[in-house]
Amino acid sequence: MSTPALTDRPADRPANRLTPTWAAAVSPTLAHRVLSLLAVVVLFQGLPTLLRDEAASRTYLSAGFGLLYGALLLLAVLVAVARGERALRRLDVAVLLAALARLALQTVYATGSGATPYHDDEGALVTMAARSLAAGGHVYGVHFTGTAKLFQVGMTPLMDGRTADTFGYPPLGVLLTAPFTAHGPLPPAAWVPVTGLWCLGALAVTALLMFRLLPAALRPGATVLLLGVSWMFAYAREGYPVFLTLPFLVVVLAGWTRIGAGGRLARGGVVSACCLGAADAAHQLAWFLSAFLLVGVLLLRRGEFGRWRPALAVTARYAALTAGAFLLLDLPVLVRDGRAWLPGVLTVLTQHASPQGLGPVDVSLWLTSGSGSLGLYSTAAAAALLATLVALVLWPGRLGPALALLPWPAFFLSTRSTETYFVLLTPLWLVALACNERALFATAWAWRTGPLRRRAVRLALPPLLAAPALALLLVAVATPPPLRVTATGHHVRHSAALDRITATLRNTGDAPLVPAFATGVNAWLDFDWRVVSGPHALPPHGTAVYVLRRLGPPLAPNPAGPTWLRVLTDGPMTLTNQRLALPR
Repeated sequence: MSTPALTDRPADRPANRLTPTWAAAVSPTLAHRVLSLLAVVVLFQGLPTLLRDEAASRTYLSAGFGLLYGALLLLAVLVAVARGERALRRLDVAVLLAALARLALQTVYATGSGATPYHDDEGALVTMAARSLAAGGHVYGVHFTGTAKLFQVGMTPLMDGRTADTFGYPPLGVLLTAPFTAHGPLPPAAWVPVTGLWCLGALAVTALLMFRLLPAALRPGATVLLLGVSWMFAYAREGYPVFLTLPFLVVVLAGWTRIGAGGRLARGGVVSACCLGAADAAHQLAWFLSAFLLVGVLLLRRGEFGRWRPALAVTARYAALTAGAFLLLDLPVLVRDGRAWLPGVLTVLTQHASPQGLGPVDVSLWLTSGSGSLGLYSTAAAAALLATLVALVLWPGRLGPALALLPWPAFFLSTRSTETYFVLLTPLWLVALACNERALFATAWAWRTGPLRRRAVRLALPPLLAAPALALLLVAVATPPPLRVTATGHHVRHSAALDRITATLRNTGDAPLVPAFATGVNAWLDFDWRVVSGPHALPPHGTAVYVLRRLGPPLAPNPAGPTWLRVLTDGPMTLTNQRLALPR
């Protein structure tokens, strides 16, 4: 193949013959074409499986998936042979429509009278809180104890052995779901995942908004990130409230560098502030982005005006509008629940959930005997978050383009560093990067007082900013757990499965500890054990024997590795790992 074909160059302008074809410069048209083709390719994921699964039951779905498969093949060919930018832009619209059709077919496939509404606790708790609100009850401070049994979902376990059975998010999801509950004006069938459908709708709206706001050559990125990658549908179908923030945050981040320009918010600034308030009323992750956004706006306006007063004034007006929109959406629940509202919306941040994730906490979970300072992982995350915010003030020109990404790396250090903190917000990274002029960041004010004017000092600052978080992290990893444990599992007769565990615990610390027990054969903690013998609290330097009985089916030991007994305490937060001795 010739170089002109590879680079979409006109025939009368051949590339240098000495340049290898693989090293030829990539033209904008070719880059757009490749991204469009990628958007088609990712939509093939899972289609054969979906088609075959419904071949004998819901044949209309199988036919729909088959037609979609054929349409995608045709679109791939058309993208490859399209003559220019205008044709590619039209094909991008067609690919987006195909992706929305795929989303609709997947929704019908995953929803039905024979399917459970949810498989995770997020959507289930939103639904329970919405039912309570529609029935005249409270949203916050209420323990929805029957959620796990009613929806057949696992609940988030806490460090003290209890489960998180209260609603702990801002109320937008509840307000949207409440009219569609049994006590609302439009009650659907019990199997309809109303919260999940709202989240899927938000996903579709976000894709349309991104497609409209992104530069033409990058519009296929909206299809890829929102409708192509498999995890987006899976999490949205389960009713994760973070999806309700996405359409609002796309509006906020597209052109956020122009907020307050000239000292006026104008209509765009007011709309942005209201959208940010709505996002804050949907999920706490938006709060962290709001803090970085306000700092970014302040630094840009300070650089524009050369004085603090007008910069602070316009930023304060923007923040006040955001807070007003947030409180307005919270008002129905705030009036009803009163004092329970504030602790309720902070629950996710203040509850001591059991460790889980993809970060350094796995060192204490899998590589050591545990940690006597498990809470320091989250303290390290808070220190890293603060350090990142300071870094934005010091280097706004360099870090400003990555503003939508900056809050999230700190969460990698936390006790519960789940992937939802990162992968569900990736569309926002593209919007912030592509919809703001990079040259504007060079005008932002940077903190350069006193010693900061010296280059050597500025070079030394990044490791200094990271030092507190790293020190806390090292202490969390290195602190040994206060408990010493020996544990033996007992088989069910004529089976290798376990239904009873005997554990001897010795407290080597100076504080009484209340143990909670879980087993682990994979990355998840299994708390389905009941203490039938043993003291509630283990006194300092005391020893006790605990007998645990299995709740539900017996536990099958890990055939490929050890089966672990995890002993957790809350106050202080500690984790002790002990390999379970299995009788032969």
